Amino acid sequence: MSRTAKRSKKRTKQPTKYVSRRRSRHSCRAKLLKPPCSRITRPRFKQGASSRTKLPGAIHCFTEHTYVGAETSSSIHSLPAQDTSSLSMYTYGVVNRGKHPALVQIQISPNAVDYAVDSQEVVAGGQTKALVPLRFLHYTRLAIRSVEPDQPTRLDVYFQAQRMP
Repeated sequence: MSRTAKRSKKRTKQPTKYVSRRRSRHSCRAKLLKPPCSRITRPRFKQGASSRTKLPGAIHCFTEHTYVGAETSSSIHSLPAQDTSSLSMYTYGVVNRGKHPALVQIQISPNAVDYAVDSQEVVAGGQTKALVPLRFLHYTRLAIRSVEPDQPTRLDVYFQAQRMP
């Protein structure tokens, strides 16, 4: 083989390496990196951006249901049931927008017909509380009523849930 043939062979045989240009603190050797096309790039989020943004390939999911201006009365009133069978974590946020206290119950059910009281709390006027069920069943809902029969109040209820693998 001639010299020029050997030189051209050397030029074409050079392996492609992606090398970090920044030196490591512990070693002077450059680290081998994966090619840029194989890196997983994720979108950058601005602070205060919507929580419903989903990354490509992500399995977890965020869900929210809002019930603004729910009026209490002397009788118990139930909000729509939530299917919580596939959720890993969920919370009810209750904001009392009125002056009078309200009784809030978390009710759970195996079949969306027969409900049992899981826990209950009194939310004072102007107060915010986060309520989490103590037990698990297929369906969960919130029931509200006034503490005093002749003193109705207005509640904002937020159901927020997260599904993780």
